[in-house]
Amino acid sequence: MKLFKKFTANQSGNVAMTMGVLALPIMLFAGASLDYATLHNAKSALQEAADSAALASARELVVVNSNDNTIETVAKNYALASIHLGIGKKEGLQTTKVSATILNDRKEVKVDIAYNWRPFIIQYLDSTALPIKVSSTASLAGEQQQSVCVLALDQNGYKALDMGRIATLTANDCVIFSNSKNASGISIFRGAKMSGAEIMSSGGFLGPETSYNPLPITDTPAVEDPLENRTPPVVGTCKKTTFTRVKKRTISPGTYCGGLYFGSNEEITLLPGDYIIKDGSFDVGANASIYGEDVGFYFVGNNAKFDFAPNTTINLSGRQSGPLAGMLFYQAPSTNFLTYTIRSRNAEKLEGAIYLPNGELYIDGKGSRVGQQSSWTALIAKKISIGQGPNIVINSDYASSSVPVPEGISGPKKAKLKQ
Repeated sequence: MKLFKKFTANQSGNVAMTMGVLALPIMLFAGASLDYATLHNAKSALQEAADSAALASARELVVVNSNDNTIETVAKNYALASIHLGIGKKEGLQTTKVSATILNDRKEVKVDIAYNWRPFIIQYLDSTALPIKVSSTASLAGEQQQSVCVLALDQNGYKALDMGRIATLTANDCVIFSNSKNASGISIFRGAKMSGAEIMSSGGFLGPETSYNPLPITDTPAVEDPLENRTPPVVGTCKKTTFTRVKKRTISPGTYCGGLYFGSNEEITLLPGDYIIKDGSFDVGANASIYGEDVGFYFVGNNAKFDFAPNTTINLSGRQSGPLAGMLFYQAPSTNFLTYTIRSRNAEKLEGAIYLPNGELYIDGKGSRVGQQSSWTALIAKKISIGQGPNIVINSDYASSSVPVPEGISGPKKAKLKQ
């Protein structure tokens, strides 16, 4: 009895016993609090990802030649990229399910995301906590289509769309796209900047993420060449190509065999019409200026290309009618692979489509300005390379231009979240 009384009178272990009894509910409360905080943060990040994916895929509805598979791929890739950035756990991507549903006669896209995470205890308290589910629906507004205004066609090329240091490429209200499946299908050197309504790559991209605005959507299905079925103009009888050098000159349209060359410091005015450059190069020498409205150039045969030297001024707008309507420069698909070069200090007016299906468009020149004064421009080439320093602006104000937009290229259409 004395031993029993001594045992019951002993208070030395009460604190430990009390803490032991309280430890479990404290741990459960702490775990639930942590779970709820994680749930709130994750759900916010997932909702933002779903909204972004819905908007991006809705805009894809009206990109030329897009299909349901393209739209669903864009939604998935965009959502997963956003989730990785928002939640910051690579393992989370492996337990995330993204689906996209096209609704209302291809006018809306609904994106659903289900994220399986590892809570501590909340799954026993709230049956809706696992998985975390969010959805977002975006619909189209307006009547026009969103255009792909910069398109590198090469489906296997390394750096099919390539930018050097300090260069800038700005696509206003239109899409920049590389069809290359290469992991470096789009490449930017440190210090360069690329921006557009969207940037898309059938493969991947190379360079600092901060150089892109927005971040490219990768692994998207290739865009069909919107101009591949274009009917070329008739190649006529050769015209005179050798001219006595004068300060100012006016040139008429026609077929120029062996190319066309204008020397340094000349000022050239081109009369409206079709200019066929056959078996030779269209060269503009240093410090020369060339002006023309309602003009189109078709390059066919051996070495049929253009080369605009440094410090030149190029002020041209494309054809308003005829077989070259909407076109500014058009390479015959049968022509061998060639490089078409713009090193002009001032090429702010290049209005129309520059279409080089088997060529490289190379734009270079520190401080060079290209496209700023054009209502619209489309760059479509097998490979697009931008050197060090040019400032390139691709506008898409199709309605304000007298140059008609070729079939397959059209203007911006907005997408908005559905409340």
